[in-house]
Amino acid sequence: MPQNDYRTSAASYAAGMRTLFAPSEESTRSSIRAATEDELAGRADNLVEQSAALIEQTAVYLNADDMATRLGAEQSLLAQAAASLRAADGLLELADESDGEATRSVGAPRQPQTFDDLLGLIDGSLAEIGAQVEPQAEMTRSGASTTPAELIETSNETMEQVVASVGTFARGTVASLIGLDPALLKQAAGMLGSELAQAVTKLGENVSRLVSKAVAFIVQAYDSLLAAMGQDAASALRQQAAQWVEDLQQGEALNELADALYQTDDTRVRVAQLVEDSGAPGPVLGKTQADVEALSPGFQSRIKLAGQIRAGLGLLKFIPAAKGPLELATGVLYLALLGYVIVAGADYVDAPRLARIGRVPGVLETVQAGLIPA
Repeated sequence: MPQNDYRTSAASYAAGMRTLFAPSEESTRSSIRAATEDELAGRADNLVEQSAALIEQTAVYLNADDMATRLGAEQSLLAQAAASLRAADGLLELADESDGEATRSVGAPRQPQTFDDLLGLIDGSLAEIGAQVEPQAEMTRSGASTTPAELIETSNETMEQVVASVGTFARGTVASLIGLDPALLKQAAGMLGSELAQAVTKLGENVSRLVSKAVAFIVQAYDSLLAAMGQDAASALRQQAAQWVEDLQQGEALNELADALYQTDDTRVRVAQLVEDSGAPGPVLGKTQADVEALSPGFQSRIKLAGQIRAGLGLLKFIPAAKGPLELATGVLYLALLGYVIVAGADYVDAPRLARIGRVPGVLETVQAGLIPA
């Protein structure tokens, strides 16, 4: 699909998001009227439809030959997920205040939802967006001649930094999961990688119209996240998610859990052997060291949006309309988000037996590319 088709769809989606909570179309210069429930519901329906189409259009570029484009598509999907959660948050807040009259002016959320920070990662060139999180060796200290021992040390430190980052994110996510019914959380783990829409279809029969529209946006957030992770990785992780939850709830050290998932000891041994056997001169080792050093900052940038998605999920817990059955949906989203960060991290440490997204070369691949002639 030509990227200009994506850009057209993204621009239309962005325009819809910016006007979701805008005043009524019946407003005049002298009289600004808040949007009615009918107007909000209609706008939400249109946006959900646009969102579903945009997710499919974006996912096409996850397999692009160019790394920056692949990462740009992933960032766009994460931004779409965060935007959908902000939309859901605003609608749920209004649902708490509305008495359900379709023609009543329901206003705007007490904290007006703004989307421009996210839309800039959607309505733009995917290659340019991806370049912001692509590993960039020139951004690190490198280039000079180095020794095999120093390259091995840098490689090990890089893997440790990625593992620590994943552990930190997991710690925050588990803290967010505290309070959810353990049985519900187990059910959510079993749903990872499946269609969330099927599980929440009946919600529309028992909740107000604005809440049902918010649910539709939550489903879109999940679909965006699932697309960013990749269906294969999500399905492969479904069996492991329940065990993660149990281990983390029992207080297993998060860094040790991530290390065990990634089996970094095996990768460390392979990297050391590769470097020691290469016989590469100092300048080649130095350039390779620079490329390895760039991986951890790139990972930090790549998962920054995951933190915004988690924050959006956290807001839902404080809205009464989001209680009850919606907790299952938020539980699945938390686990999907944790799964995304884990499999993204797996790329950087070349996890040998864990599902990987495969959009960037990891430490081992980077060392191989730098030391072994093509």
